[in-house]
Amino acid sequence: MRGLERAYDRLINTMGWIAGSILILLMLATVLKVALRLFFGHGLLGIDQISGIMMVWMTFLGAAWVLREGGHVAVDILTSNLTGNTARVAALIAAVTGTIVCLAVAWFGFQAVITSLRRGVVVAAELEIPRAVNLIPIPFGALLMGLEFMRQAINICRGEIPVTAGAH
Repeated sequence: MRGLERAYDRLINTMGWIAGSILILLMLATVLKVALRLFFGHGLLGIDQISGIMMVWMTFLGAAWVLREGGHVAVDILTSNLTGNTARVAALIAAVTGTIVCLAVAWFGFQAVITSLRRGVVVAAELEIPRAVNLIPIPFGALLMGLEFMRQAINICRGEIPVTAGAH
């Protein structure tokens, strides 16, 4: 089981690195577009469209890594004064809810990708890119986040995650 968990962590780390690399490529593409527009009066065709696709990929590939590292936004207005068992139960409810929501998004996202591929849906824009290209990272990233929330729930139940006031 530890080998499977290590492989999962390597996958999450790889997805985090890919997301970071996409962010750098996105920044470079934007700088290139602005520079070309400034010096030559026009940018590259499709950069905005590709940038939008890159943002979706970056977000969903990096989301599980951010979740594992505790970097997601947490609204602790209700939980900041909880301690002990109450804090643990609240954290468990949040982790289980996150698991359910992410796995549902993964399932419906997978269905959307399959439907899009079967129908051959293409986004009508500067570049004709299959819609599935935009959708593929959504079920994959949501599945990984669901698994990460599930791992958090299991670790909370085992007492391996210390739950303190204001923790998420």
